[in-house]
Amino acid sequence: MSTLKADTIQSTGGGAATLTKQEAAKSRVSATITSNVHTIQDSFNVSDLIDDGAGRTDVQFTNNMNNDDYSATATCGKNGSNMFAHLGANTLILASEYRCNTTTDGGTTQDYDVLCSAVHGDLA
Repeated sequence: MSTLKADTIQSTGGGAATLTKQEAAKSRVSATITSNVHTIQDSFNVSDLIDDGAGRTDVQFTNNMNNDDYSATATCGKNGSNMFAHLGANTLILASEYRCNTTTDGGTTQDYDVLCSAVHGDLA
């Protein structure tokens, strides 16, 4: 059995190597919100979070996706409450950004304390 060890792998053209038969996340974010201020704790390919009202956060990409057919998943939490993150129907999904809607288990739209999200698909 051989072992390959490397610090950096590039394509022959000098750019990022293409992964075959694999799909790595093209974007991810971990964020907190306090007093309507969104703070990105850690991210990859996320340029900004926009507060679009109670329980509505737009996640903007640094590098756009190829189209709006990507897969986005999200989870959220609020101290002392059961919260749900919604993506999809009647939600903003563009090549440049997507919206996370957060609600309580009773369906009331409400801001969260923590949001974590990841996107899989093709970059433009």
